[in-house]
Amino acid sequence: MAASSVTSEAILFFDHRGICKSMLYADFEAILDGMVGVPEFADKEMRGAYCLVNGQLKVRSMVLFTIDFDEDGMADTSWNVPLRHLAEHAGQGPDMGAGPIRLACRSQCPVAWHQDQLWDPSMKPGANDFIAIRDTIRERGPKMGLEMDDELDAPSVPTMSAPVVAPEAAPAAARDDAERVRLARIIKELRLRVQTLETSHQEEVGKLRYSAQQKEEILNAQLEKVLTQFKTLKSQNVALREQNDSLKGQVISLTGSLEEKNREHADQGSELEVLTEQYKLALEQRLEEERAKMAEEMHSREMEVLTRDDVIGQLREEISELKRNQGKIANSGAQKVLEKLEDLGLSFIAFHPGAGHISVSADQVANYMDNPIAFAARKCLVTEDHYRAWLAHYENPVCQVPVGSDESPCGKRVIRVEVPNQFKPGVSDCNSNRCPNCRSDSAIDNVLRFR
Repeated sequence: MAASSVTSEAILFFDHRGICKSMLYADFEAILDGMVGVPEFADKEMRGAYCLVNGQLKVRSMVLFTIDFDEDGMADTSWNVPLRHLAEHAGQGPDMGAGPIRLACRSQCPVAWHQDQLWDPSMKPGANDFIAIRDTIRERGPKMGLEMDDELDAPSVPTMSAPVVAPEAAPAAARDDAERVRLARIIKELRLRVQTLETSHQEEVGKLRYSAQQKEEILNAQLEKVLTQFKTLKSQNVALREQNDSLKGQVISLTGSLEEKNREHADQGSELEVLTEQYKLALEQRLEEERAKMAEEMHSREMEVLTRDDVIGQLREEISELKRNQGKIANSGAQKVLEKLEDLGLSFIAFHPGAGHISVSADQVANYMDNPIAFAARKCLVTEDHYRAWLAHYENPVCQVPVGSDESPCGKRVIRVEVPNQFKPGVSDCNSNRCPNCRSDSAIDNVLRFR
């Protein structure tokens, strides 16, 4: 059949069960303009597929994107993914009936700063998103209003005469060409599948590392707090022991004095023994009261420490809230200006090593200006401290192993880690197998010289 010149644009939405909604691109534009909402998408991030379809209801280009909806089912007003531009400049994808399609997804995005707003398709047997899209377009296309060729089912008429080929050679050559084309398409699909799996694996590993770093920092903070309390209690315990030893010394001194008097007044032995016993009992009672008093005082101080920590935490939260409120009041005018600029089609792009070009929406500009490093760290799925350590290594990749009597850093060049979440402090920024004899190993110098 001759190639179709008729094209249509369709939008398909996915949920956990598969394709849940389909519409024309014009209807999707009405959603983006805020003219209508989608109640079933309320407070969700939806996966969508932009499809350029020919008059034979076969997909020619595809962009797999994500979009957020608020609690009323209205689309995110800051969403600005150029679907048509990405579809036009995308790389090759699988054959969906009309030759290899142009595919833009998370693992294959022609515009780097839109990569985070795309998603990778599933190509598992029985759960292949490409097959689901192909079948949906074929079944729902006429009902959706997709344009179709008038002579969709008419047989094609060749316009050029075929070359003269020997009767036996022609079928064999045709089979070889068809087999090569089929194998090439299979290889491209397998490469795309491997690329999407690698991207998904890297994102999962990054999220796990980010979560582990957060938990490690929380545990370290809790451990530091416990150690501080332990040191305080230990010092109080030492003071109580010294006081107890002093009281014991006084008891021994008094006992010796009483024994001395007992020897001097042997004739008054019975009365002195009674007095001595009474004094010992009184002294022991006093010691017991002092111990109880000290224990109660220790407990009271422990409770004061805990209460003080809670009060400090509450005050810090109140201060943070006041700062946020002051920032909102101070930036309200600037925020309106930024929103007007965004409505005019301007985008705010920032570049940070490791994160690349970052798209900053108007409502994120204040947070970005407060701490650009923390903003970039979140985009790289690492903590701020981890990103700062990587940035120092990235800007000056040298060995940090202490050498010499002054334990200054070695300073020998090391291989720079280009990705923040692959950087390991204490490992990536030192030559543990080379120091303190870096100069005896020339292998790393050869690698750095080559790089």
